[in-house]
Amino acid sequence: MKRSTKFALATVAVLGVAAVAVPVVAQQGQMQHGNMQHGGMMGGGMGMMGGGHSYAMATFDTNKDGTLSPEEMAAGIQAELKTYDTDGNGTLSLEEFAVMHAAHMRPMTVRAFQMHDADGDGQVTDAEMAAMAAMMQSHMGVQRGGMQGMGHGMMGNN
Repeated sequence: MKRSTKFALATVAVLGVAAVAVPVVAQQGQMQHGNMQHGGMMGGGMGMMGGGHSYAMATFDTNKDGTLSPEEMAAGIQAELKTYDTDGNGTLSLEEFAVMHAAHMRPMTVRAFQMHDADGDGQVTDAEMAAMAAMMQSHMGVQRGGMQGMGHGMMGNN
């Protein structure tokens, strides 16, 4: 395998895993602090998040032993590259990477939408957005020593 191909695969691996892992870790941290309790999110609709498994673990762990071997990781990265390398040149352009990133982010986008869509009608209204903002603002106040009205930041009532 050419050095440039190995570099491209390593770059795809790092960026692809980071693009999925960072939001997943952030969301898990938020769930541990109670941020994700609105709209049934804690009630089993976790999808990729169940049990703390990442996309890579769920997809690349072919023997389902709960770990990723170097061989499984390499095979998974190769499969991702083949899936999203639409021009077949062995690398991902910005456009191809954007498609891959969007596909990986879709489940979290759906969950965020469902959190905002309190009545479950498939539409997010201004009232539902305001309710979510109020809940986040309230939670931010509790995180800052339980003192409501302190540290509103961007959500402040100026």
